[in-house]
Amino acid sequence: MLTYIVRRLFQMGLTLFIVSVISFLIVALAPGDPLASQLDPKKSEADLERRRDDIGYDDPVVKKYLDFYSKFFADLGAVVGFDGGQEEYSWELTSGTSKEPVLPTMWRKAGVTLPLLIVNTLVVWSLSFPVGIYSALRRNTPQDRLITVISYTLIAFPGFWISLLIIGFVTQTLGVPIVSPETIGVDLEGPQAFFDRTWHVAIPALVASLTGVAVLTRYVKGQMLEVMNHDYIRTAKAKGLDNDVVYYRHALRPASLPFITMIAGLLPSLFGGWVVFEAIYGWPGLGRWFLEAVFTRDIYIVMTSLFVSAALTLIGILISDILLSVADPRVRLS
Repeated sequence: MLTYIVRRLFQMGLTLFIVSVISFLIVALAPGDPLASQLDPKKSEADLERRRDDIGYDDPVVKKYLDFYSKFFADLGAVVGFDGGQEEYSWELTSGTSKEPVLPTMWRKAGVTLPLLIVNTLVVWSLSFPVGIYSALRRNTPQDRLITVISYTLIAFPGFWISLLIIGFVTQTLGVPIVSPETIGVDLEGPQAFFDRTWHVAIPALVASLTGVAVLTRYVKGQMLEVMNHDYIRTAKAKGLDNDVVYYRHALRPASLPFITMIAGLLPSLFGGWVVFEAIYGWPGLGRWFLEAVFTRDIYIVMTSLFVSAALTLIGILISDILLSVADPRVRLS
């Protein structure tokens, strides 16, 4: 397995290089002038030209590519602590709108979005499998039909619409603010701060999990039904094995294999999976930050986000492949 991981890491490095070149060319060669739109209206044309010279905006594309990624990896070393703790960041690699270093800001905003992702993932996966298996084992019963109706209902209703209903109900009925990561204008400490933070995380994460539970439940049920029709399941039943042994030992494991591959999408969902909910609930998270950078053409944020998102995708694929080989003896890493 070690040889496989080393080879995959080499392939990931080559893939990231190709992604970095393509994404850089798309952003750098796009029509328009992103610096002009980010410049303070009070600044003069001379200030714009000075900014161009400072960041080398008019340099050849190859030189701009090398300069950008040399500063990127230098700042990455500062973020993860490879610089000896000095935390010195390249002032050139800063946001054109907020004037903040890009990578430290990305790290901070990832910490804002990560609790939502963790809670949402735990809720979706812990509920979808029991409900989906229960529905599959009781196919065409009233319980199965009820679960099907609820699932399709949750899929049909848009998440942003449910979010607005929840915000209106909680704020008007209970008088509890749930917008933003914490209650604004109130200084809380100790247990009060913890429960306030928990409340603000739980509501958007649970609302976002409604559609995820509904969709994944349908997938789990379908996969379980498909596995239960295999010959070895019928053979196990014919041998007189207990139903729990047949379903939860012989059927559940192969039925869960396709869902292991879904792990690859969890890490990059930090960038795109929470844009709507962060906008509705006022969370200054990673997805909202990236979307605003796209609208304002903040080139350093866009290029950095594309590269990091691609790296997280490749890491997720590698993790899912390793877990798949562990879960299924038929899969060999070679």
